[in-house]
Amino acid sequence: MKKRKLTIITALGAFSIVLVLCGFHLLQDLNRPRTFYDTGISDEEYTEIASQTLEAQKFLEKYPNATIYVDRSGALAVDYRVTNNINNKYLRLRIFIDWKTNQPSDKFIDCSGTYIRKNILEYLESEKCLE
Repeated sequence: MKKRKLTIITALGAFSIVLVLCGFHLLQDLNRPRTFYDTGISDEEYTEIASQTLEAQKFLEKYPNATIYVDRSGALAVDYRVTNNINNKYLRLRIFIDWKTNQPSDKFIDCSGTYIRKNILEYLESEKCLE
């Protein structure tokens, strides 16, 4: 009888320890800060989201061979970039994506280090950045 009680107590103790460890792991995961790395959305999907903006459409209309890539380093953004290899000038359209809503949140043009945040569509009409 004593042996049976000891076995039951030992089993309950081990089970309790396992439950505490699992609960701790679960709480740790739930409290982990979520970032744009955890979205589950592919680069292709983010490129498609950014391509729906008028600015991206205008950029691609003017520069259909632009390089497009998703940057997840400091903020979630889709970059459209063209480079003039002769004079090392570049033009980049950066569209930030809000990782919580998966919608475009901000955008700017980078003309070889000069940033344009307002009237991007107007700027694209007359820009001569790569010359």
